[in-house]
Amino acid sequence: MGAEVLITGVSGGLGKALAGLYLERGCTVYGLSRREPAELMKDERFLFSSVDLRDFAATEESLKKRIETKNINLVVLNAGILGDFGDMTTTRLEVMKEVMDVNLWVNKVILDYLFQNGVAVQQVVAISSGASVSGARGWNGYGISKAALNMMVKLYAAERSETHFCALAPGIIDSAMQEHLCGLDASNDYLVLKKLQEARNTKYMPQPAEAAQIVANCIDRLPDVVKSGAYTDVREFQQ
Repeated sequence: MGAEVLITGVSGGLGKALAGLYLERGCTVYGLSRREPAELMKDERFLFSSVDLRDFAATEESLKKRIETKNINLVVLNAGILGDFGDMTTTRLEVMKEVMDVNLWVNKVILDYLFQNGVAVQQVVAISSGASVSGARGWNGYGISKAALNMMVKLYAAERSETHFCALAPGIIDSAMQEHLCGLDASNDYLVLKKLQEARNTKYMPQPAEAAQIVANCIDRLPDVVKSGAYTDVREFQQ
């Protein structure tokens, strides 16, 4: 019998590609996102719940209705939103709060539901970002949310020794977020945009399917090579 995997943000990008990859591996995949990934719905081992992750009560209710197992091998907290790219002083607080809800707080809702309802979780991987540690101008709410996610993972790891936790930066991936960022004006104020635009359509910004293989292979190794609760980057494994 295959492993059981829970992944958030499966409607596109890395989350969808990871869900497809774990299905190919013979896993049962629980998927959460607003939009339905039509191709994956054909697989009976893909157990999908449509939910707006900004709605914490609805998210918990979706878990209650869908999660019947008492053992999950892997939780991938992948869902995330960019918010506004730009300077802190021009970014509205309500936008930053929404980013925090999706990129950080709903992950607490999910983990707390699983742990409080007796679900044994072997491994938790929270998809972080290099923006969580770079402090590069422009990342504002996104960078803050991912830095907080790193710390939240570390705190959970200190409480639950039976579960391996890691905050994992997946590298830059050619996704809807990158399409948006690469379409912005890369002035001298935002050097990170220039780097992203130069990386697009090169090996340094792989498509989601290729990135999912890299990330999944990294996830397989994390419990053996990374201390629980740590932040790491997939590029550390490719050197």
